[in-house]
Amino acid sequence: MLVVILCVLGVVSAAREFTIDYQRDCYSKDGECYRYIAGEMHYFRIPPQYWQDRLEKLRAAGFTTVQTYIPWNVHEPYEGQYRFEGSADVHHYLSLAQSLGLNVIVRPGPFLATEWDFGGFPGWLLKDRPSIEFRRNETIFMAEIERWYEKLLPSLVPLLYRNGGPIITVQVENEFGSNKPCDESHFAYLTTLRDIYRRHLGEETVLFTVDGDSHRLAKCGNIEGLYSTVNFGAGGAVSEKFAVQRKQEPRGPYVCSAFFSGWLDHWGHPFNKVNAEKMVDSLKDILEFAEKTASISMYMFHGGTNFGYTQGGKGDWDNKTTDAYPELWGKMTSYDYDAPLSEAGDTTWKYQLTRKLISNYSKVYEPPANTTKSNRGPIQMYHMFDLITLCTTMTQPDLVIKSRYPQPMEQIGQNNGYLMYRVALKNVVQLPAIIELPIFGDRYYAMTRTSGTIAVGSRNRPPRPFTVTAGDLGEEEGDLWILVESNGHSNTGHVRYPAYLYQKGLVGNVTANGEVLEDWTAYLLSKYSEQDSFWVTLPQITSHDNYTDRATTKGFIPTLYNSATLNITGDTFIRTDGWGKGYMWVGPNHETHLLGRYWPKAGPQQTLYCPDGWLGGPKGAGLFLLELEQVPRNLTVTLTDTPQLDGLYDSTQL
Repeated sequence: MLVVILCVLGVVSAAREFTIDYQRDCYSKDGECYRYIAGEMHYFRIPPQYWQDRLEKLRAAGFTTVQTYIPWNVHEPYEGQYRFEGSADVHHYLSLAQSLGLNVIVRPGPFLATEWDFGGFPGWLLKDRPSIEFRRNETIFMAEIERWYEKLLPSLVPLLYRNGGPIITVQVENEFGSNKPCDESHFAYLTTLRDIYRRHLGEETVLFTVDGDSHRLAKCGNIEGLYSTVNFGAGGAVSEKFAVQRKQEPRGPYVCSAFFSGWLDHWGHPFNKVNAEKMVDSLKDILEFAEKTASISMYMFHGGTNFGYTQGGKGDWDNKTTDAYPELWGKMTSYDYDAPLSEAGDTTWKYQLTRKLISNYSKVYEPPANTTKSNRGPIQMYHMFDLITLCTTMTQPDLVIKSRYPQPMEQIGQNNGYLMYRVALKNVVQLPAIIELPIFGDRYYAMTRTSGTIAVGSRNRPPRPFTVTAGDLGEEEGDLWILVESNGHSNTGHVRYPAYLYQKGLVGNVTANGEVLEDWTAYLLSKYSEQDSFWVTLPQITSHDNYTDRATTKGFIPTLYNSATLNITGDTFIRTDGWGKGYMWVGPNHETHLLGRYWPKAGPQQTLYCPDGWLGGPKGAGLFLLELEQVPRNLTVTLTDTPQLDGLYDSTQL
């Protein structure tokens, strides 16, 4: 009688359950066969004010589920310092999805790839851990994994489907079958990860892996207790691709965990596009497959932007030698991916075709309108000061580090961005001096106050010594300055080499005429990811009027520029025609947003996306540029309502 009364009152409800039904070859949601249609969107690549807009557009196109990675380096940018607020509030993002009726699939790695810096690993793992082995069942690495998952995974338990939340499945690692060698130690790591996930999330949670559509990759990427799925792009026979999964999983649902709607992009290479009609044709084949029971996640439904220093790099690991850096191609700031929603979240022709197709399988809705775009036109930029001047004003002990020999970036507390080194030459070495740099990551600008930049080097070219003369040093200062820029830690799967091969900055000693240079000072210009160190130092400089623009000297000194205060309504795109290469920030001091790298000479990306509100607000905001190489005569950038990601490109700039 009590049970009946409680049921009537709604106190007792049916248990929620999401499992794999191996008898019916499907997922089972509360006892019924179920297939999901998911779209991948990453909260960390979307401004938080637009999370709901993007999720509503996903739902409007008939998708039932959102899939996202959870990057370790977003949530623990510095060892023991966790971030789960603002743009890192993953729990709010997942709850927002649930409020819109969407299911959720999470992919917490720890390795993600996804063209993200270090594939999601935090850079501080490279500090004081010379013997660490990534993606291996190695003591140091696994101890850090255990500690990170002790923080993350319990916080996801209330959001699991069986507990009333939206999470239906959880991915373990990512495309691990591509990692070599496929041996006993390889599978030991995956086994340990599986056990950690089970310990925190329970035996009932559906855990899965994903690998490319080849039998070798699928075999090397899976173990017992993790459901094997595949990923692939448009074209080819879907039946052949799913046959790879079926060999690993004789029974259970067919699942494509990453159906590529477009493709990734690098600086200095053409912008990749996937024909919309061809993509939709393949999508239809998947949705029709196995009597319309196959599940799919589209990668990407909306790509977004690699704001800040977050873009990864593609390392040429297969052609490297063990004693030198491989070449590294930096990913573009934009992560548009030629997806159905553009970088700015606008619906596209690919979106319309996708929505029309999915309407045959799932309910669709009218999507929200695209955001307003601003077309302000040219904006005048003004010289602030060069980086040598900035560095000489810095006094903060955590930003100015002295050492006998140059230290890598991560070793002295900075994970990415820019690091300036300073060493005395006058009265220390015989001039002219032939300077040779060690392994470095990834691009350097060697300069003096008198002559400006005298040498530029890239890890993508054979190292070349350069000469510093007495005339380069001048009368007043006898120092060599070396600015080293990171192009992003490798995000490709071959993360298995010694730690120093992933470090940024100077990774070894610098010689002059064959003699090792000593007594170095390092200036951490990018220690903080959200609020760059440049702005910590700005209040110390009260007047910029006496500083000369170095664009007319023998060589350009990397220099900061800013605009007057602006108040822009709506999204906008910022063109940097005539500028060389650098980074752009928006906002007032101490409240800045780092838009990311611009590099119009390398291309193909010619505009930076700036969301609504970042160049506005009650007090307005300004633009800040750190230019490394050259400036246009008119010192202007242009705010436009039209993005350009498929412009000219030049690989020789790399």
